[in-house]
Amino acid sequence: MINVYADPRELCLAAAELFTSQALTAISKRGDFRVALSGGSTPRQLYEELAKPFWRDRINWEKVLIFWGDERHVPAGDALSNQNMTRKALLDHIPIPAGNIFPIPFAESADAAARQYETTLHKLFPDLPVFDLVLLGLGEDGHTASLFPGNKVLKEQTRWVCSARPLSGGPERVTLTYPVINQAASICFLVTGSNKAGIVRQIMEGNGSAVSYPAQKISPVNGQLTWLLDQAAAACLESPK
Repeated sequence: MINVYADPRELCLAAAELFTSQALTAISKRGDFRVALSGGSTPRQLYEELAKPFWRDRINWEKVLIFWGDERHVPAGDALSNQNMTRKALLDHIPIPAGNIFPIPFAESADAAARQYETTLHKLFPDLPVFDLVLLGLGEDGHTASLFPGNKVLKEQTRWVCSARPLSGGPERVTLTYPVINQAASICFLVTGSNKAGIVRQIMEGNGSAVSYPAQKISPVNGQLTWLLDQAAAACLESPK
């Protein structure tokens, strides 16, 4: 499902409604809401929106379990940390128990951090994790989470969490793998900006080449895939919804 909005603000409100409605549904049905968050500027705007009383007060945060889809291998307080951004934008402003938050750890190496996070997930999920919602962004190179083009993690079928090195440089990453992400009940891409328009079209409509972008392999096994785009990101689509 592809939904196009006039601007990032309108998209943010739609994402907040999606997050809230899915939280309420999951809590009503099973007793908790399990969500894997994303980093990036658009998710940050969503988190800031969710921290406002209108949304915050509709959710029983004691029943929300927070995870992350990926993280840079940096200390928790680092400016590049997805956890740090999320705490400042959302978690520090809502009544959520500390024990409900499961950040990707900073360890002696990215691989050690990945193995520690996988151990955490194994303790919480008896079988392959099924998140109620996974939020994802999209890079201009077609990556999502920290699943980068050409990285060996793209072929991983057994590990739940792996380390990954972006081709563009910068800190190593820790990321959930396809088997975990694609098991989610709902996966939602949040994409804004004209710089994403080209890759959005290539992923959505194809360009006749054999190139396969990491984001194209996001395909829920039994869940729903939703793309929320602003008009700038959808500008190159032949027939945006």
